[in-house]
Amino acid sequence: MSVVIAPDIQNNLVSLLLKRRLISPTQVDLAQQIQKRKGEPVERILIHMGWVKEADINTVLGELWDLPVLNQEHLNKIEPQLLTLISEDLCRKYTFLPLWRDENHVWTAMCDPYDLVAIDDLQRLIHLHVKPVLGTKGEILKSIEAAYKKKPKEEDQKTPKEGEQTTAAKEEMQLGIADIELELQEGKKDEEDETDTSQLRTQAGDPPVVKMVNFMIVRAIEDRASDIHVEPKEDGMTVRYRVDGSLFELIVAPKHLKSSITSRLKILSGMDIAVKRVPQDGSFSIQYSGAGVDFRVNSLPTIYGEKIVLRLLRKNSVLNNKLINLGLGERMENLFRKYMHRPHGMILVTGPTGSGKSTTLYTVLNEIKSPRKNIITVEDPAEYRLPGIQQVQVKSDIGFEFADALRAILRQDPDVIMIGEIRDQETAHIAVKSSLTGHLVLSTLHTNDATGAIIRLIDIGLEPFLVVSSVTLAIAQRLVKRICPECKEKYSATEEEKTLLGLNKNEEIFLYRGKGCPNCRNSGYIGRLAIFEIFEMTPAAKTLLLDKNSSMDMLRTKAIEEGMETLKSCGVRRALEGMTTVEEVLATCVEGE
Repeated sequence: MSVVIAPDIQNNLVSLLLKRRLISPTQVDLAQQIQKRKGEPVERILIHMGWVKEADINTVLGELWDLPVLNQEHLNKIEPQLLTLISEDLCRKYTFLPLWRDENHVWTAMCDPYDLVAIDDLQRLIHLHVKPVLGTKGEILKSIEAAYKKKPKEEDQKTPKEGEQTTAAKEEMQLGIADIELELQEGKKDEEDETDTSQLRTQAGDPPVVKMVNFMIVRAIEDRASDIHVEPKEDGMTVRYRVDGSLFELIVAPKHLKSSITSRLKILSGMDIAVKRVPQDGSFSIQYSGAGVDFRVNSLPTIYGEKIVLRLLRKNSVLNNKLINLGLGERMENLFRKYMHRPHGMILVTGPTGSGKSTTLYTVLNEIKSPRKNIITVEDPAEYRLPGIQQVQVKSDIGFEFADALRAILRQDPDVIMIGEIRDQETAHIAVKSSLTGHLVLSTLHTNDATGAIIRLIDIGLEPFLVVSSVTLAIAQRLVKRICPECKEKYSATEEEKTLLGLNKNEEIFLYRGKGCPNCRNSGYIGRLAIFEIFEMTPAAKTLLLDKNSSMDMLRTKAIEEGMETLKSCGVRRALEGMTTVEEVLATCVEGE
């Protein structure tokens, strides 16, 4: 037996075996005594002792799980065409064998019908849902050998050309089944005095728990997820992941695995598994398909247990980013380049959490970095590692804040300073003075639009004359969903859509949308793109800011008169280009933008 059976199923299994007189009460008592000493499942002990056959166990399990049990009739229905899609090595690796197909399913012999990784990988290759047929490990391996002896060998006998991958290797690459290297961070505790903590560590290393955690990590990476949410519930645990801004359900785990999955993630992240009543932060890294992925992990106590959220940070995602790839448009890109190559001044990027501000700033740093420049960043936390740039991480727990880091950085002879976020008056004052003393300063703020970033600095407590002298650009940005290219369709805009977008009602205007297909999970979208609004500190804007009688509305009106493209107008332009939809533009850009 290779399947791991839950305790409640074990109890029902033993009861049915007794009811059918396949074992005796004495044998059950002896097996339970052995279980207490060795920790092995009862059903495995019964098989090892020779008191019951593995086939009998499978028959009862099939009844409990409502699954068909493998027999000769099933094996006679094997479709040879299925075997051309799956290699023998892969079948042996997972101990499964595809048998036959119907309209929506592939019936598959399995010894572990709850092996999520095996099921998911088979579904990706066959493009059909898996229906398990329960078999023993021995009979499935024997059937694999017999089935592949009958399979034509021409394809397998081809000698791969130099540089060409074998079928098995291609499957490994396609499915991402290669072993994941988990680089545990410092801070992981190796010894625990409490018995319950030691037990949690043992449970966290159980095969089903490791499989489930590895599955959710691999699936999240392959599906371009930005976050994984591990959410405890009264009767179990739900795992969801965020793809292109929307959450999708990934796994529903049973109640008995809830604490083990949480502990596994906390151990990987270097957290203290004995601490459950206060939030904790941790991290870990993996190497997957030749690329590095960092995970920032946070735990939060809830009434049903700890909720874990993992943020995925792909190391190579920003390392090769270029300004041209941001989709600014020619005018905004030229404006950006004009000021980011200046030796001094301040460029602010603003927007809500998750709007891509950090990606924009890292892209600028990639463009301007040079062996002749000393570039230093201060971040909380440092999300990506950029070669050739000195990165400083704020440590609030020891009182090392943004302002403290900035004062130290100014004594390091910097040319460019990137500040993760301006949060208070002291940080704002140092940033402004740095830009006025020959440094290029890049930073972020949380405001709704570009002109709001300027007003925010004045509200923090900076004098208007300092703001107009230091700030050169303020950029607001949002992320909108990109229409799936596989199912994109063109249609004529309705009168209502023209009105909402401020377009001419008398013209025939074409817009685009996604019909929905397997490539985009039937959502019509795949990936996201940024829309921007860039405010330039022109002489007219400076005059308005220094006038005590002017307002933010007046500043925004003047900027638009001088050619500033608003977030909404940028979104409309992208919708007309066929990159996004009307719904996305209207949902992302509030009235007035």
